[in-house]
Amino acid sequence: MSILPGGPRRPHDPLPRPALPARSSRPWLLIGPVIGLCLLTGCGEKKIDAKLDSIAQELFSPRRTPEQYMIVAVSAEDADIRRDAITRIARADHHKKEWAIKGFMAIACLESDAQTRCVAIRALARTGDPRAAETVLKILNYRDHPAEEVYPPSELVRWDAAVALADLLAAGQVPEEQMELARTTCIQRLRYDTDRHARIAAARGLGSFPDAEVIATLIAALRDDDFAVVHQCEESLVRLTGVTHSTDVAAWEAWQEGNAEQLFAQAGTVPEQRRPPYSNSVEKMAYETRDVVEWLWPGPAK
Repeated sequence: MSILPGGPRRPHDPLPRPALPARSSRPWLLIGPVIGLCLLTGCGEKKIDAKLDSIAQELFSPRRTPEQYMIVAVSAEDADIRRDAITRIARADHHKKEWAIKGFMAIACLESDAQTRCVAIRALARTGDPRAAETVLKILNYRDHPAEEVYPPSELVRWDAAVALADLLAAGQVPEEQMELARTTCIQRLRYDTDRHARIAAARGLGSFPDAEVIATLIAALRDDDFAVVHQCEESLVRLTGVTHSTDVAAWEAWQEGNAEQLFAQAGTVPEQRRPPYSNSVEKMAYETRDVVEWLWPGPAK
């Protein structure tokens, strides 16, 4: 029986089928540089042995299926190997399969390595599955759940979970029964989270809730020490109200007091200050061309 790539040759096959990409024929060439790198970075003998063992397993082991990678992702002792395995699943066409979603949920909640956990959160959010919102809400409200159900998240994990929640809200992928919890979670994250990225994402998420308490929370957060948070609060306020005050807290508070009964009367409109100076593609092209010409030949200073 033929061992040519692609299976047995048939009489009418003029050429063999193309072979799948193979692993390096001389993987041992990598061992020397790895040892040198480990020594330079101060790795102990046990760490070198463990790293070489993991590299050897990767180089010489047969190709795994996505299901096998999931087993590796939940069982390997090395966090780098777990992260690599979950990344491979997230990039594959199988990431929306039921077994993959359940694996992402378990890793997102219980993984001890922050980066591996973040990969699972991002992959889960990409599926758009209703359980994605449930999972990130559980992570962001971890104090409300037993320790065996959700591992306390680091700042990095809270960042990714808050971004995932904001993305799911923007895409309309948060189930109706979880919207109130999502609203209160975003409010709490914006008010109290110590990570700036989590606060930014929470402010973006609040842009999905036309609610008086949300408006008050966003206006109060315009006093945040981080301008990126302030900017996102302004963006969400504009999205909800159709009004802008260019991050001026006093102006927003005066507007809120004077429009308490009609906070959302102009929702969906673009404030005049933000409207572009053109109304169609031809005018846009002329405007951008004029900008380029003025940049190349600025002329005398005014």
